[in-house]
Amino acid sequence: MNFFKRRFLTAVALLVLAAPLNVFPQVDQYKDFQLIREQAFSKSELREMAVELTDGIGPRLSGSLGFLNSVEWAKDRLQTMGIENARVEPWGEFGNGWQMEKFYIAQTKPYYQPLSAIPQAWTGSTNGLVKSEVVMVNASSKEDLAQYAGKLNGKIVITPYEKDIEVSFEPLASRYTEEDLNRQNEISQVRPDMDPFIRERQREAWSRGLSNTDLIEFCQAEGAIALINNSGTWGVIRTGGSRNGRNLTELGIPVIDMTHEHYGRMVRLIDRGTPVELELEVKNKLVTDNKLIYNVIGEIEGANKKLKDEVVMIGAHIDSWHAGTGGNDNGSGVIVMMEVMRILKQSGVKLDRTVCIALWGAEEQGLHGSRNWVKKYVYDSETDTKGPEYDKISAYYNFDYGTGWVRGIFLQDNLALKPIFEEFLKPVHDLGAKTISTRNPGSSDHMVFNRLGIPGFALIQDRIDYGRGYHTNMDTFDRIQLGDLKQAATVVATLVYQTANYPDKLPRKQM
Repeated sequence: MNFFKRRFLTAVALLVLAAPLNVFPQVDQYKDFQLIREQAFSKSELREMAVELTDGIGPRLSGSLGFLNSVEWAKDRLQTMGIENARVEPWGEFGNGWQMEKFYIAQTKPYYQPLSAIPQAWTGSTNGLVKSEVVMVNASSKEDLAQYAGKLNGKIVITPYEKDIEVSFEPLASRYTEEDLNRQNEISQVRPDMDPFIRERQREAWSRGLSNTDLIEFCQAEGAIALINNSGTWGVIRTGGSRNGRNLTELGIPVIDMTHEHYGRMVRLIDRGTPVELELEVKNKLVTDNKLIYNVIGEIEGANKKLKDEVVMIGAHIDSWHAGTGGNDNGSGVIVMMEVMRILKQSGVKLDRTVCIALWGAEEQGLHGSRNWVKKYVYDSETDTKGPEYDKISAYYNFDYGTGWVRGIFLQDNLALKPIFEEFLKPVHDLGAKTISTRNPGSSDHMVFNRLGIPGFALIQDRIDYGRGYHTNMDTFDRIQLGDLKQAATVVATLVYQTANYPDKLPRKQM
């Protein structure tokens, strides 16, 4: 046998011997994927958690009793799943919470009709049940308000609206088409620097304009009973409140958001000289007995002695606004991420790294829960100091885009992750999760990780009934699509499993 033939046969033998080492781990991995699916689709606890969180606890405005109840509920639920070290952690002082205790509003002239409206958070109360004329204030600057001095005492104030809302012929809910998903792959649009002259001109325009705060302060000083705003939405009321309201020590007049149909009718009647009278009763209060806000934390400890100190994090914010019961924003995210932890724990799949869940408080008030956790444990930008978790976190997965199927993942402008996620998503292609986008969407807790270069992911999801959900009085259990969330929990659990068992931490962006 000549030298070249011997080398050829030796190489073939080595390939044959090596083949099982490459194939069998993949087979074992797919066995784990199957265990994940069995838990997600056959043993789901999503419905029970959703009912308990939304119907059972109700609104979860930061600092309210509902919020405090929700974090205790989440901790107890995680403990029953077997999640290790499940705990409620204060992230710092938030300030005063706020609670709505009673609200009633109706039109009494020119005829009686109940009205659809909700008070804004951190606004005040009426002196019991009151009845008063509605006055329309038409002002575009602080100077314009002077004409209403002495005319608003004991009155209810509204303002004109700019235009009628046009009927939309778009469906309330839809799935992404292939064309829609391809558009997700478009590059991020980098905003060019604004011309200094234009920026200065904008500032001058803003300084001349009339802010909502200016109007509220004027109405309060003039003795108005309440200010009513147009929510700008059909059939539902989108409302919020001051993010800085927690710093208040006393509440001013009630500020009320009203659905467009009922608000527009008042404006049209007054425009035509027909007096409008309302009766209302508002009872709100500050919650001052606990100024702290909390995150809920829990872990599944990694099984690899060398890698268990490294962490894969998942998270969602548990606070909500007060008009509904926080079904999609963000009850859907809370129950999906809790379900991911249950799936990974109870399926028995092996995880090399530790998997940690964080349910953040006060996201709606400015990402307070996640920002302060990162400041304490990961990186303090004020002192330019790394925390104990900075070098340990491989990735953070966030869920805050509603109740739809997960169709893929945003890589947040981190191109080094693309070949990794092309492999990570293959096991869930059959579930419709195929799309990889390099775009960098924000507006939620993953951004506090991205700012440090740590891979923090938002998920590409079908936007289901978005307009009737987020921040409205109809954001309740019935807006949650449980079938969609079973798919979402499966996809997220599959990605987290692979991230936890990947040979290296995921590559970071240089910051």
